[in-house]
Amino acid sequence: MGGNQKQLTAETIDYAKSVNVYDLARALGIPLERVGRSYFTSCFVHGEKTPSLSIDPEKNRFKCFGSCEDTGGKGGISFYMYYKWGKFDESFFLEAVEDVCYLMGHTVMYRDGTEMKSDRPVQQHTQIEERRDSPLAEPQLITAVYQSLVNKLTLNIDHYHHLLNERKISPGVIALRQYRSYPERPYLIARDIGDEFTTLEGVPGFYESVKRDDSGTYWNLAGTPGILIPVRDEYGVIQGFQLRVESPKLSPVIKSVEEHHLQAEITDKQVLTVLYKKRLVYSGKVTGSETIPIRVAGQLVGTVTLKKRNKYIWLSSSGRRKGTKAVPTYHVSYPPAGIPDGSTIDCSTVFVTEGPLKGDISSEYTGKPVVSFPGLSQWYLGVEGAMKLNPNRVVIAVDGDALHTVKDKDTDDEREEAGEVIRSLIRSFASEGVSIDLAIWDAKMSSKGIDDLYTSGLKPNIFSVFEV
Repeated sequence: MGGNQKQLTAETIDYAKSVNVYDLARALGIPLERVGRSYFTSCFVHGEKTPSLSIDPEKNRFKCFGSCEDTGGKGGISFYMYYKWGKFDESFFLEAVEDVCYLMGHTVMYRDGTEMKSDRPVQQHTQIEERRDSPLAEPQLITAVYQSLVNKLTLNIDHYHHLLNERKISPGVIALRQYRSYPERPYLIARDIGDEFTTLEGVPGFYESVKRDDSGTYWNLAGTPGILIPVRDEYGVIQGFQLRVESPKLSPVIKSVEEHHLQAEITDKQVLTVLYKKRLVYSGKVTGSETIPIRVAGQLVGTVTLKKRNKYIWLSSSGRRKGTKAVPTYHVSYPPAGIPDGSTIDCSTVFVTEGPLKGDISSEYTGKPVVSFPGLSQWYLGVEGAMKLNPNRVVIAVDGDALHTVKDKDTDDEREEAGEVIRSLIRSFASEGVSIDLAIWDAKMSSKGIDDLYTSGLKPNIFSVFEV
């Protein structure tokens, strides 16, 4: 093995690429200790007494959480490079392919027709179970579970002060809206709720975890630290939760040089991996917004810019064991006097905006019901929700920068999209036979959202655009 300069066949390379980190570690005779869904062993790059190198068979990844935080990557080839040479180096690629094939008992074949057989027994590949989301449970179960979740959670002092001082929501309204903090120990909350119901399967946000000793399973709650915002229908019933996360995850934005093709991914542990022609060329921990140049053999092939993802996400357990994906829906905010079901509120005029929290705040200042859709691409949910209230007039109050003409899509694509959203909303409400007003304000002079506008003591200009 090693040092052979003959060209390998594509089949040989593809086989080595398919080898799971976990299978290769076993073939190397590395002792593994299972912890949850991962396996731990002593890192072979730095000396240690306590195992800190984690292997995740499902994601086909490895990562050292000890003193060498740069050790980590995806796939058996990358793992073998760190095991033998202590680093990832593309110049070792062919030798690593040969060695991986040999260890797995697979014959190495070359383009000239020769081959190198392995004297090792053929190693079986781990069969990774494909995760499929559980179907949604009955609405009655989802509603009951979510109400139980609200009853068991509290709002911590930092989140309370954010809502009170920054979002200008009064203490009484904070209590009425039932905002909650994501729990520090979600599995304890899920356990208590699980004791109340026969099953939590099919309820978005809940999923099944396996005990560390494989002795059984328990219900858990997906999510991350932040404020849970109940999303309600026209009857005041909780349909789901949006989570205002404290630390939004990073997302990679790739810019390739010429025809170079790059792929990038960031793991839950904030480790960035970059592939070039399906080969790992970069792996490292990232901490914030930055631009990382990607070089192969000294040549710049592109850059990866890290940007923060959305601050608001749905409470969802998609991709987890017995997990379920959240279904985005509209949110109906009644002014405080009309909470919870709006039966005492005049719904002849309804405001429409983006974002549940923005809707909650706006309804308090307008004294009108506000229907919010979760994101610009889901504007149609605003129409659906508003028409549930049978209004005579709707006031479209999308962010104040929505009417600006924007040419730079790389920096202001949301503004350009927002303009089209307004046109789509107008057309849809006009077809429903509803009078339409448009709320406009100068975001540069005041605030971006209508909620910020009201809390700063200002009001929008409202113009009629369609009269029935």
